[in-house]
Amino acid sequence: MGSSLKSFNIDNHFVRHANFLGELSAVASDLDRADATFDMVNGLADHNLVSFRSVNFPLHFLRHQDFRVKLHEGPNPPLVPPGSVPPPESPDMQLMRKDATFAMVPGLANPNAVSFRSFNFPNRFLRHRDFHLFVEEVDSDLARKDATFTVVPGLSPEPPGPH
Repeated sequence: MGSSLKSFNIDNHFVRHANFLGELSAVASDLDRADATFDMVNGLADHNLVSFRSVNFPLHFLRHQDFRVKLHEGPNPPLVPPGSVPPPESPDMQLMRKDATFAMVPGLANPNAVSFRSFNFPNRFLRHRDFHLFVEEVDSDLARKDATFTVVPGLSPEPPGPH
């Protein structure tokens, strides 16, 4: 089913990915709805937190890189013969796990909504600015509103087949 993140302060705008970048936009088409639907899964760096896996690109997760939110391929464990030890994870993949992990906290602009604090930069939050998504410090009333979302049922219809 998935979840979608509705903007607290821009009516009918949702977090989505477009061209592998995190964006905030109105949703008008089936593609928009699919791009704005994520599975909120256990955090890739801390299972007590959350990560956002794309529903229409299920091997990809939202993560920040240079504080810009992007859609990147996530960990894909190698096939290892039974009884063998898997190779160690690369430093790039370890960083990706941290960049894709967020703490869901009461909304900074409204405690009935939610905000998402970065795992590896705990003084920064997921926020939209100029309709693009960043992980930034929140130091103004506008920034608190930009970093506040409502989690709603996924906008993309359930794909056919077994689940």
